[in-house]
Amino acid sequence: MLNSAWRTAICTLIGTGLAATAVPAARADDGVPAPCADRVICTGTHQPGSTPTGGGGGTSGGGGGGGSDTCTWNGKDVPCYVPQWGWFSAGCYYQPSNPQPLAGEAAWQGHSSKDGAVYDMACIANTNEIQPLGQTFLAQPPGATPPKTPAQVAYDALVSIEVAEPVLHAAPAGDAVVGSPVWLWIDPDPKVVGPLSSKLPGQGFEVTTTITLAEVVWHVDDGPGGVREFTCKDAGNPFSRSGTPTCSHVFTESSARMKDKAYSLSVTLKWHVTARSSDRTPIDMADYDWWPTYTQAVLNVPVNEVQVVN
Repeated sequence: MLNSAWRTAICTLIGTGLAATAVPAARADDGVPAPCADRVICTGTHQPGSTPTGGGGGTSGGGGGGGSDTCTWNGKDVPCYVPQWGWFSAGCYYQPSNPQPLAGEAAWQGHSSKDGAVYDMACIANTNEIQPLGQTFLAQPPGATPPKTPAQVAYDALVSIEVAEPVLHAAPAGDAVVGSPVWLWIDPDPKVVGPLSSKLPGQGFEVTTTITLAEVVWHVDDGPGGVREFTCKDAGNPFSRSGTPTCSHVFTESSARMKDKAYSLSVTLKWHVTARSSDRTPIDMADYDWWPTYTQAVLNVPVNEVQVVN
């Protein structure tokens, strides 16, 4: 049966998501904290490694020393930070061991300094005194934000990718006619049409996220008729009298009734998204596929009626 020190050490902090398995340097069956029966509620804002204003020392009554930040444990207010003991979490205080144990020592629990750190742990006993219980390994400091997963870092890399503003073209540019295909394309600038990548570090890894152009959605402002859309599977190819357009549109009405006697065209770029960690493990980015880039570029295309001469 687990002794009370061990039971306290494996309690989970509700509200911060911290769960730590502690390995005390020595077993202590007398005067140790009882099992966690109550939730820990912390108020105020604090960051690991900083000291709340007004903090003081002490070894009784929850460690003594008040500050602007307080936590509640077993129905009593205790300071979230005590300089002598560190930060409070689930009935115990933690501070980094100084010096850190040598690599391979038992306190690391099979981990290394790349994975986290070893902390001195001291817990509040039934007598409300703080008693040291040895060392434990933690992947993150008590109260710290959990490290981001590879998928979260991949998303951060995705939103950091900058797509340059496209330059839009149409041909024929000034004498397009109703019923005849109008070539449409974007300057083939790699900063616009990609592929584009961004690399960001995580905790112990790096992630590279890449976007590859999937399609271009063209929007045509049809005035009273509203905005119509059509899709091209690529950025289009420049006009050539002997070539065939990969992106084109046939207008069915002249633009005579439109402002400036021209249709206004704009585009949204949509991207396939992939990501890999530094060990080349793929990261699932299905939720972000067809990622859109909304642009400000506008192209005005006058469209004329065909004049029939008898």
